[in-house]
Amino acid sequence: MKEIYSNINIIGGGLIGALTAYSLSKTGFTISLIEKKDVYSVKNNLDYRTVAISEGTKLFLEKIGLWYEINKYSQPIKKIKIIDRLQSNTLEFDNTRRESNLGYIVKNKHLLNIVYKKLRQKKNIKIFNNSKIKDFENTNDFIITNTENFSVFSSLNIAADGKNSFVRKHYKIPLFTKDYNKKALVITFCHEKNHYGAAYEFFYKNGPLAILPMKFQNPNFVSSIVWTNEKNYLDEIMKLSNEKLISILNNESQYVVGRIKKILTKQSFHLTAHLNTKFYSERTIFIGDSAHSFHPIAGQGWNLGMKDLENLYYLIFKYRELGIEIGDQLFCKEYHDNNYFNSYRLYQVTDKLDNLFKIQNPIISLGRSFGLNIIQKNKTINNFISDFAMGVNL
Repeated sequence: MKEIYSNINIIGGGLIGALTAYSLSKTGFTISLIEKKDVYSVKNNLDYRTVAISEGTKLFLEKIGLWYEINKYSQPIKKIKIIDRLQSNTLEFDNTRRESNLGYIVKNKHLLNIVYKKLRQKKNIKIFNNSKIKDFENTNDFIITNTENFSVFSSLNIAADGKNSFVRKHYKIPLFTKDYNKKALVITFCHEKNHYGAAYEFFYKNGPLAILPMKFQNPNFVSSIVWTNEKNYLDEIMKLSNEKLISILNNESQYVVGRIKKILTKQSFHLTAHLNTKFYSERTIFIGDSAHSFHPIAGQGWNLGMKDLENLYYLIFKYRELGIEIGDQLFCKEYHDNNYFNSYRLYQVTDKLDNLFKIQNPIISLGRSFGLNIIQKNKTINNFISDFAMGVNL
């Protein structure tokens, strides 16, 4: 069995895993990246999803030298409009006071292609694709990751292998879970009106419907919809012709971007949330979806994974400068302490917001309307929520 030695071993080559490898390569440590699928490339990347990058995440991407290229593919979010059932009940956020945007929408495949191009140029990174992990061994000095063809000896393992993490299951990490018994329908579409960088979030009885602005694709204005609703209903919706689906979406979106002209892509996924009870075990830490996932109501789940990474980035530099080993119990516990509260808070906030906006009670509806009106008029509260949307106070 071939033996490979690296300071840091990352398991999972998706977006968070790849960004983790690239950012930590700047620490000077040697890094290995294990991915069970084929190598990502422009030709075979069929990922049609988008990611909403917060202003806070953008600042970190600038720091590590990635934002310049990513920005070419990004659509700035200049305003966010919250609509409780009807447009007469609207709350609006912008960020003119900071002279910056609230966020940016970018296609996953553009992000992956940019990051992997950078990864292949790094001499201290080794990428292993089509590699299935069998098990792990822990010694006093190393965590050993055994695959079918080789073993990686490292000081630290970083589990970035997603919501159904193999690593988490191996270490039997307990977790809090919630099944919303719903699905989210994700659609990209062309529409007749210019969105001018505005994002919308409608709150309906069965769940929110968000419209996110995307980069102009000549000659079309393009946006994406993330619509949460009952599983059976969305399963039936997916069976309809695009013409009938467009008619339904026009009604649900209340024509805020004009008439929908064409559906480009559509997919749906089951809606669940989870939170690990701890973010570490035996020289291993969990990052992104392997540690937590949330209801998409606030659109901050991916950005919180990037906050995990940012905190890890500074922690590794701190330990290196102090000459302290990374990967031991002290290091892993400090990583957990730096990140757990943020995740617990977002887990609670998204769950409670979903419950609040689903309630149909007339008194609650009146209270929501009153609350939206207060927030709209009170700049201090409005600015605080605006900062949350930007990811600067996650």
